[in-house]
Parts: sequence; C-alpha cells; structure tokens
Amino acid sequence: MKEIFGVSPAMVAAVWRRHADVWVRTWKTNLLPPIFEPILYLLGFGFGVGAYIQTMGGVSYVEFIAPSILAISMMFGAFFEATYAAFVRMYYQGTWQAIAATPASPEDVLVGELFWATTRSVTNATLMTIAILIVGFIVDMQLLSWSGAIMMPIVAIPIGLMFAGMGLILTSYTPSIDWFNIPFFLFINPMFILAGTFFPLDEFPETVQYIAYCLPLTHAALITRALAYGTGFEQAMPSLLYIFLLMPVMMIFGVRMCRKRIVS
Repeated sequence: MKEIFGVSPAMVAAVWRRHADVWVRTWKTNLLPPIFEPILYLLGFGFGVGAYIQTMGGVSYVEFIAPSILAISMMFGAFFEATYAAFVRMYYQGTWQAIAATPASPEDVLVGELFWATTRSVTNATLMTIAILIVGFIVDMQLLSWSGAIMMPIVAIPIGLMFAGMGLILTSYTPSIDWFNIPFFLFINPMFILAGTFFPLDEFPETVQYIAYCLPLTHAALITRALAYGTGFEQAMPSLLYIFLLMPVMMIFGVRMCRKRIVS
C-alpha cells in the first residue's frame, strides 16, 4: 500500500492492532476505571447536587452535566492514552523503538499512537452514551436525544485526535512519568471548572469567559451538549470549527516533536 504523506497505512494499522491486542488482554484494568468514574460524576453531581438545583441552562442539572460528562470521557480516553500509557510504551517498555526497528517508520508508530488514543476516546464515548441512556431509562428521563446518542461516537473522533495530539506533545519532552502531574494539575483539572462542564459559562466573570472559550474542553462540551439536546450542529458550528482547526495542528506537532524520542 502506498504511503500517504510519508506514512504507511498498513504499518499504522499494524501498530494500532498491536495496542488493541494488548488492551483486549488487560481490558478489565483498562476499561472499568475510566467508565465508572464518569458514571459516579453523573450520579453524584447530577442527582446529588442536582437535588438542590431547580434548573441550569434551561434544563435539569442532571441533563446539563450528562453531555459534559461525555466530553470529559472523550478527553480522558485520548489524553491519558497519549501521555501516561504512551510514555510507558516509549520509556519503560521500549515498544516504540522496537516497532521502529521493523519496516515501520517512527512516523508510522506515532500516527498509530494517535489513532489508538482516538479509539480509546471513541470507546469511552460509546460506553458512556449507553450508560447515560440506561440511567435515563431507569429514572424516566431523556438525558440524551437519540440523534445525539448516535452522533457521540462520531464527534469523539476529531475530539480524540485533538487531545491525543496534545498528549503526544507533552510526552515528547516529559523527563519522567511523575512530570505528568504538572500538566494535569495546571491544564486538565482547571478545565473541569472553567470549561462550562458543571456550570454555564455565562455565570463566570467576563474575563474568565474569554479564557474558557480558549480551552479545548469548552468546545467539546458545547458540541456534546448541542447534540444531547437535539439542536444539531448549528449552534455548535464555531466549536466544530475550533476543533477542526486545532486538531491537525496538534497531530502534526505531536508526531514531529515525539519523533526525537524514537530516533535519539
């Protein structure tokens, strides 16, 4: 198969398949924690805190945060895989270097990492969508529109690629696995508060709103919320444009910057 921009689709698929095979063998430890944590957020905040909140953003609180939980799960699926898991494969296991010693190039290895991290994002989105639908059925509430539920795994692809690229950029220069605590503390955790996931953006001061609209999770949440409410992509078009502009930039820089960790 011919290369595309110096990347072999066959080699990328082989890298992806290798990661998938490992994941299948350890699916309990890889799958259950990232799925149960968002469900606990939904139950604890949605129904716990929601019991003291009449409405938020024109809907019940649990309806408000359900799509936000989906956006968070998409982010974590890709970002965690492209940081902690990728660093383990690169630094401790030497998987990147071993694969690059085969006919696969360093670029093939890293693009395979991007697509595998995105697969984790799509998997999280799919399972969380099913979980939210089940919770909604149990409590007799439509937490997601049916059209939105179908679209969630699809929009997880560009969102996952964007966060996967960001993760590889961090992995490209992190000196040790403990160093990842810094970007999680300074970047990921603040997005939980400022990205309009648990509270409407218009409740923040104007300056904070400007900061929030620069954050990628903000736009992921705006997209998932528009789909969840069945309003379609019209209201989310600026956020979609943001994602599709930032996604290729993060992917290209992630691959280029991480390449030195393989060839050095």
